Amino acid sequence: MKDKVRSPSALSVRDFRRYWLALVTQVIGQQMFAFTLGWMAFDITGSQAQLGMIHLCGFIPQFTLTLLGGVLADRIDARKLIGWAQVNAAIAMLMVGVTAILGMAQPWHLALGAFLWGLSAAIDEPARASFYPRLLPRPLLRSAVPLISMAFGASRVIAPSIAGFMIAAVGAPPTFLLCAAAVCVMAGVLFVVSPAQGVTRAHGSLIGNFTENLRYIRADEVFARTIITALLHSTLAMGFVHVLPVFAKDLLHVDARGLGILASAAGVGALIGFGSHAWFQQFLSWRNLLLGSLVVYNLTLIVLAFSTWYWVSFAAIFVSGICHGYFLTCAQVMLQTMVDDNYRGRVMGVFSLVWSLMFLSGFLLNAAGAWVGPRFALAGGAMVMLVYLWLSLARAEVMKKVVLTPKPK
Repeated sequence: MKDKVRSPSALSVRDFRRYWLALVTQVIGQQMFAFTLGWMAFDITGSQAQLGMIHLCGFIPQFTLTLLGGVLADRIDARKLIGWAQVNAAIAMLMVGVTAILGMAQPWHLALGAFLWGLSAAIDEPARASFYPRLLPRPLLRSAVPLISMAFGASRVIAPSIAGFMIAAVGAPPTFLLCAAAVCVMAGVLFVVSPAQGVTRAHGSLIGNFTENLRYIRADEVFARTIITALLHSTLAMGFVHVLPVFAKDLLHVDARGLGILASAAGVGALIGFGSHAWFQQFLSWRNLLLGSLVVYNLTLIVLAFSTWYWVSFAAIFVSGICHGYFLTCAQVMLQTMVDDNYRGRVMGVFSLVWSLMFLSGFLLNAAGAWVGPRFALAGGAMVMLVYLWLSLARAEVMKKVVLTPKPK
C-alpha cells in the first residue's frame, strides 16, 4: 500500500513531468485525428466498405513495422525516432486538413493520411517505451507505469468529445490542423528534456529474436492462452469503435457531437476499470476476473449491435470500457509478474503488437458490415468470441490454477 501512495512521485521529476504532459497532448491529438478521419471518411464516401479500407491503410504499417520499430529503438537514439514520428504524423494530419479546407479531399487522401499515421505509430510506440525510463531514477520507474497508462486512458475520454464538438462547431478540416499542432508539442518537448545516457544497444537479428519470443510464449500454456485471447479480442471485438460512425449516423441518427459522446463512454469506462481493478481483485481470482470481463464485454457488444436507443448504446459502450480496463490490466499484471526478467520486454513487445490488430478489427467489421449489415457484423464477432472463451478459457484447468507470484530470478 505504501508503494501506491508514493507512485505519483514520478511527476516530481521535472523532465518526466514535461514529457508526460506532452504525451497527454500528443495522444489527444492522435485520438482526435483517428476520430475525425473516420467521421470524414464515412461522410465523404457513405460506404462502410471504404471506411474499412481506410482503417486497413492505417493498420498495415502499424502491424508490419512495429517489430522493426522495436529493433530501431534498441539501436538508434529514441529521442530522434520519437521526433521523426511526430513530424511525420503532423505532415499526415496537415495534408488531410489542407486538402479538406481546399475542398479537394478524396478517399485516397484519407487513406494516405491513415497510412502515414500508422507508420508514425509503428516507430513511435516502441521508441517511447525505451525513452521515458531514461528520464527517471530506477526507484521511480514503477510509479511511472500507471501514469503512462492514465495518459492514454484519459486521452481516450477527452479526445472524442473535443473532436465531436470541434466538427460540429467549425468542421472537420480545422480539427485536423488542431491535431497536427497537438502532436508537434511532443517534438518540441524533446529538445528540453535530458534523458540519461549509456543505454545498452541490443544485438541479434530481428527474426531470431522474434522466433525466440514465440518459443518462450508457446512453452507456457498460460502465456500462450493469454496472448491468443488478446489476439482474438483485438481482431474480433475491439474494433467496434471504428464502426461507431456508421451506428451514429445511420442507425442512431446523431451528429458528430453525439458520436463524440458515444466514443468517450468507452474511455470513461476504461478509466474506471483501470482504477477499480485492484479492488475487484480482492474478491475474484485472476482467471475469473479476466474471463468475466471478456464475457460481459462481448455481451455488451451484442446489446450495442441491436440497440435503437441512444442512451442504451451509450450504457453498453460504457460497460464495455470498464470490462476492457479489467481485461487489459489482468493480462498486463500477469505478464509483468510471471514472465522471466530476460524476456519481459520482448514478450510485452509481442503483446503490444497484438493490440495493433484493433485496426484490422475495424477493417473486418466494416467489410463484414457492408456485406451483412453493421448490426449482424458486430454481433457475429462477439458471439464467435464468446464461443472461444467457453472452449479455451472457461474449461482450461491450467487457467484455474494461476497464482500471480513472480518467477525467481
